[in-house]
Amino acid sequence: MRFGIVVSDPDDWTAASLGSALRRRGAKTFYLNFSRLSACLDRKFSLASNGVNLLELDGLIVRDLGRRGAHDVAFRFEALQALEELGMPVFNSSSAIARAANKFATSLALTRSGIPTPHTTIATDPEEALQALDNYGRAVSKPLFGYKGRDIELLTSSDRQRLEEIMQRQGLVYLQEFVSSPQPRDIRAFVVGERLMGAIYRVAPPGQWISNLARGGTAAPCEVTPELVDLSVRAARAIRASYCGVDLLETSQGLKVIEVNGTPSGRGLFVAMGLDVTDAIAGLVLES
Repeated sequence: MRFGIVVSDPDDWTAASLGSALRRRGAKTFYLNFSRLSACLDRKFSLASNGVNLLELDGLIVRDLGRRGAHDVAFRFEALQALEELGMPVFNSSSAIARAANKFATSLALTRSGIPTPHTTIATDPEEALQALDNYGRAVSKPLFGYKGRDIELLTSSDRQRLEEIMQRQGLVYLQEFVSSPQPRDIRAFVVGERLMGAIYRVAPPGQWISNLARGGTAAPCEVTPELVDLSVRAARAIRASYCGVDLLETSQGLKVIEVNGTPSGRGLFVAMGLDVTDAIAGLVLES
């Protein structure tokens, strides 16, 4: 069996662990950076990355597609879709990755599935955006396609000028009501298949409210409850992910899902709990 692992960072912990887990099961692995991706549409279709013929692989696992411009990202997604149409298993599927990457699509999928999530407004109309900010009082502005907690801002009803600047730069605004907590933290739950493997708290640095590990947050073990299991598995099902990271907030009304990550890192769970989720992912991939 030959599997490609798509990753842009050669030192990525999750990609390395996935490769080890697959090789322990007898598979051969190739690390592929899609910044080196080419398609030939001559007499016979070919698709290659890093000198590897992708059509000769038995499957593909996407850790991250890399980021450049809109045209480049579109090409990478089209390449994944072409492989899927040829019958190749891709984890996660291109549709699941796209649904998780687009916060509007994620919020819509969660809402349609009846999964509790903070009140959210996405607007291209400045007046509608200002009205939403007034209604929320405090809201978190997130890029529609953001990652690792970058470019996230906390806005209040007095930050109208800043809101307008965000809309001018992005063409729209994604606003999610701010949920205050005595201890700024969220929960990252990791789902593989239909099973919650484990969960951690991501605790914000002192004096800050953003808890992403990439922004200086720290990981701590989180108790797995029936509520956490139910919401996490349902969220994964809502975006049709084979595996994913589900981010939740603790509120006075219970847990609420804020985001789903379709290309999650497993390092936080390993550091906090010694739990290597990549072993379960490898098993899922080989059984599919």
